[in-house]
Amino acid sequence: MHYKTQYPKGHYQPRSSNLLQTILADHIDDFSLSYEDRYSADYGKFSLNRIADCVDKFLECGDYSLGMARIQCTNQKCDYEYYRPFSCKQWYLCPSCHQKRLLLFSERMTQETLLKLPHRQFVFTVPKALRPFFRHNKKLFAEVSRLISLILTRYYSTVAGVDVDTGIVCAFQTYGDMLRFNPHWHCIVMEGGIDEQGNFLHVPTVDLTSLCEVFRQAVMQLFKKKDLLQEKFARNMLSWNHSGFTVDDSVRMLSGAQKVRESLSQYISRHPVSLKKISYVPEKSQVLYITKYNKYFGENVKLFTATDFIAELTQHIPPKGKHLIRYYGVYSSRTRGKDNETGRVDRFRVKPREEDSDLPDTPGEIITMSDKQKLSAQSWARLITK
Repeated sequence: MHYKTQYPKGHYQPRSSNLLQTILADHIDDFSLSYEDRYSADYGKFSLNRIADCVDKFLECGDYSLGMARIQCTNQKCDYEYYRPFSCKQWYLCPSCHQKRLLLFSERMTQETLLKLPHRQFVFTVPKALRPFFRHNKKLFAEVSRLISLILTRYYSTVAGVDVDTGIVCAFQTYGDMLRFNPHWHCIVMEGGIDEQGNFLHVPTVDLTSLCEVFRQAVMQLFKKKDLLQEKFARNMLSWNHSGFTVDDSVRMLSGAQKVRESLSQYISRHPVSLKKISYVPEKSQVLYITKYNKYFGENVKLFTATDFIAELTQHIPPKGKHLIRYYGVYSSRTRGKDNETGRVDRFRVKPREEDSDLPDTPGEIITMSDKQKLSAQSWARLITK
């Protein structure tokens, strides 16, 4: 948000409630009362406490009466100040807080995590018959994420003819268009891998048919190991001509495509719903969702009752403490720590932007900053601009 300087010094700049806050404030009580009868069978009997806690905090987000910070420019010639209300930090529910988190994630990905090497986005999906398991077992997505990393690492090592470490950032998403429950994995994957000597071995193409079959076999084996599927049903699924498992790698990022890196990093961690796509009709307690034509629904418009909309939205709130984005290979924290000590991948790291090499002079007291502090300040300057 940009604050205009024509406001008087110390003037309050109220932030109006966004559309989701209005819908939830009007109908969360009705939703809570009807949850046991109408929604618990599909969304989980023990989800309401988690939903209620997140919604309560979200409804207080941006409320000046609950506390605020006073922010003042340190430039003695400016001396401009404003007040900022406290935020709720309810990811996947509050659009404002989630957008801030998204920008922070994108900044970290492009400036610190992703190496300056070609990457691809892989999207892994599972059939409808398996999707309900991910709704009720919140640990499954992490185990499938680990399977994906193992499959891709073994594939690149086999093609390269030598053991290599690839880099994978795997984001689990539960939402499709119109908020329908559609568990899938967006993975930003290095095109190849790095051997022990620090050489990058490029593997530009992947046999998606073989990769998809390996993915299907691995997931089915995992489900049978956990006794989630009966042997007869599992064999039946493996015999389907159209398995419902898919793998896509159509989006590619070249090593120097900075804008693509930022856009894709934001896309894999986006909010479940765009406020631009929904309209609220309070007189009828309805929410109208307008999007591009969807083949699954055969339409581009869907009308929800307010409580049904809340149920669809809140089912995507992750369990407390669960991380939906995971890092593997050279992007895992353990491997990154070792590489920092050995310098194995230093030549592939993204260098600080040239336009950020020097910070502008600050009137008043001169503050000595370390290189790390300078980089941090530069990142915050970009984020504030965004």
